[in-house]
Parts: sequence; C-alpha cells; structure tokens
Amino acid sequence: MLNSRREHLLRLIVENYIETAEPVGSQFLVEEGSLQVSGATLRNEMRALEDDGYLTHPHTSSGRTPTEQGFQYYVVHIMAEIDIDKTIQQKVQDAVSEGTDQREQVKCLAKFAAEHLTNAIIVAFNPSSVYYTGISYLFAQPEFRDSSYTVSISKIFDHCEDRLDEIYDLVNDGQTEVLIGNQNPFGSSCGLVGTRVRDIIFIVLAPVRMDYGKAVGLLKYINSAK
Repeated sequence: MLNSRREHLLRLIVENYIETAEPVGSQFLVEEGSLQVSGATLRNEMRALEDDGYLTHPHTSSGRTPTEQGFQYYVVHIMAEIDIDKTIQQKVQDAVSEGTDQREQVKCLAKFAAEHLTNAIIVAFNPSSVYYTGISYLFAQPEFRDSSYTVSISKIFDHCEDRLDEIYDLVNDGQTEVLIGNQNPFGSSCGLVGTRVRDIIFIVLAPVRMDYGKAVGLLKYINSAK
C-alpha cells in the first residue's frame, strides 16, 4: 500500500490525466495546492511512484502519466464511484422505454450509455450474439491520433466474439468488474468495465485512460434497475 501522500498524488495525476490526456507535471500539482509541499518534494515523490511502477515518463515530457499498475491501484484503492443523479436515472428509464422488446430495450440503453460515457459499448446477448455502438465516440478520443493504436483497437471489433467466453467467465451475474490492460481479454491497450444481468453482458470499452468511476456508477445503476 502507498502512504497517504503518494496515494493522494497518484489520485491527482490519474484524474487529471483522465480529463486532459496530457502528462501531468509538478507545476500543475504545486498550483493545485492540496498537497502543500514544494515542487522539489513533489518531483521526488513522482520519481518514487515511477520507480515503483505506478507512473511513467513519456518521451521528453517533464510530466508523468499513470501506468497500467497505476490505474489498477487507483481503481481498487482510491477511486470514488460517481453517483447517478436523477436526471441520468430518468434518461436510463427513457432509453429502456423506447424499445419494443428486451433486445431493443438493451440496444437503446447501449446507445444512451455510449453517448453519456463517450466510449464504445458492446452488448453480448449470449456468447454468439453481439451488438456494439458508440464506435465514433471511442475513435474521437485523443489516443486515436496514433494510427497504429487505431488499427489495434479496430481489430477488437472484428474478433470480439472470440473473447466473449473469457468475459463470461470473468463477469458474474449481478456483478460489475473493471478489467485493465493485461487483465482485459480484449487486449492490454484498452480498459473495460462490464456488468452482467443473467446471460446479457454489458461492456464499456475505452482507452486505458477511462473515467472508471463514471462507468462503474452507470453500469451498477443499470444492473440494479434491471
């Protein structure tokens, strides 16, 4: 476990990186002010987090970005799940009411979730029946300026049925799971939040830089509203 200062520092870096997709430097953290330590101390603490595998130092930037390990620690030990307010709850209900049967209801709900989370949604009605939406939201993320990353993620949708048995094994009925990097059967270059209602798996697929608290909160609400 990290000490309280490093945990707080990791939270600030992860949450700022989720919001901006830019490396986080010590100057921002000094100006943010909640740590109340000098720039030199912050740089030492960031270096320690990097040495321990929670942060990385991309290219020649003076800032840091979270690693897969950093995101995993954040999700397990730090992340605050975002409550679903009444407006979003009503939008969930409205989306469900648009469908004429269960399958159409789930598709309408997936479209709303993709818009709300600005990422892709994959729905598995069973291991051989898949629906996905929100691809344009996913590919609008800054990570997709890298053409090789775009190709890598695109291949997921060509072969996602091949990985669904693993997802069914990892996500139990009534549960919401976060699978990051190497934990994710769809590949280490993305993050996944999934929930399961009986045989239906509902998945948020995004870059590893995902707002996990927002995604978990929405999927848990969807599961509870089944």
